[in-house]
Amino acid sequence: MTKFRTTPIAILSALALLATACGGKTATNDTTQTEATKPVAADVNEVKDPVTLNFFYNGFSESLTNEVKRMIEAKFPKVTINMILYTAQNTTNDVIAAGTPIDLAAFTAGQLFNVMDLRLTSDLTGLMEKYKFDTSRLADGVLETVKGYSDKGEIPVMPYELNNSVLLYNKTLFDKFGVPYPKDGMTWDDVYELTKRLSRVENGVEYRGFSYTGANPVYKDQLGLPFVDPQTNKATINTDSWKRWLQVMTSFYTVDNNKLAGVADNLFFKDQVMAMRTGPNPLDLLSTAIKSGLDWNAVSMPVFKESPGSQMNAPFYIIPPNSRDKDTAFKVINYLMSDEVQSWGAKQGRVPIVKSKAVVEHFGEDVPFIKGTNYAKAVFDEKIAKPIRVTKYDGIVRTQMTSALAKVATTPGLDLNTALREAEDAANKAIQEAQKQ
Repeated sequence: MTKFRTTPIAILSALALLATACGGKTATNDTTQTEATKPVAADVNEVKDPVTLNFFYNGFSESLTNEVKRMIEAKFPKVTINMILYTAQNTTNDVIAAGTPIDLAAFTAGQLFNVMDLRLTSDLTGLMEKYKFDTSRLADGVLETVKGYSDKGEIPVMPYELNNSVLLYNKTLFDKFGVPYPKDGMTWDDVYELTKRLSRVENGVEYRGFSYTGANPVYKDQLGLPFVDPQTNKATINTDSWKRWLQVMTSFYTVDNNKLAGVADNLFFKDQVMAMRTGPNPLDLLSTAIKSGLDWNAVSMPVFKESPGSQMNAPFYIIPPNSRDKDTAFKVINYLMSDEVQSWGAKQGRVPIVKSKAVVEHFGEDVPFIKGTNYAKAVFDEKIAKPIRVTKYDGIVRTQMTSALAKVATTPGLDLNTALREAEDAANKAIQEAQKQ
């Protein structure tokens, strides 16, 4: 409840009214206020009373989380952050089992479905309205995607940066084989043609044309295909649309000398015998590779010609239902989404979740090796596509689709229909088991 108190402005106003009633001279129709007499709007995000928040953090290094803690406590002198880091020995389930209260948390994109399954989210809509969170600042597609995580159109999570991808390429290999460099706006068909020209064996060295990293294409889901029917909770991947997606995504590994073998990141960054690579944020790997002689550049993430976007893939904040202080927790989130903090991340090469020009223009300032390259443009070229309806069982089906992708890519002659049917059957069995728990 808001408390009202008498202020000097109120006293002056009362005296002015009294003077008028007593025949005092006043200026009529003059509503001009000096800066000294204008009422100061209260900061709804101010924290007035001391509070300690348990902040469970899944993702990034301890040094980065320490900096997040420092920034929060500098912004809110009355707030103490007890940072609890996710480790293999201290997982989300471990913290819950130990009875440790979680007041707010940050999770990587891959943890979304586990978080949903554990019912750790709460609708942030009311808090966003109460503390005047401006949703128009968010990048296009973010809010719509987040609302798709709920069958009620709620806002269960707050994404705080984007995991946009680019296509990296090794300029030395393109020059060596006389192949023109990739361009922004390529389709997967274009990448396939380049892969054929760059995959070869010379002087006993096998040069690969292209590979993507892990489950990245599954999470990107560029055709916008659903994984689960929300009405039946059954997998929906044995379809013609998914068959087309699987055929395109495995076509690269049918090219001679471009089999799916070895670790793609090692082949591109360490051994430098792969011409093109796409996947999650590569900046940490690039730094070392450049010192080892990698001459590189980047273009935008390839797309399907009929669907020039990707599903949003973003780490996120949540406030659990049993948070001891939801209001203060949201004030912290509101600050972490501010231009100040978003600019801090952008300088390090983290793609901001907001579209503010004042933030975006700082991208990569603290990453000297991307200066003079096309990396920044390529990163922001990737757009969020129309979101699919997400269910808590999507993670199960995505795992099976990732497995099917690898099987088809490494098993010559494996029928796509068979791979999808087996993946769907396995997914449905796993969903049934999950429903029993």
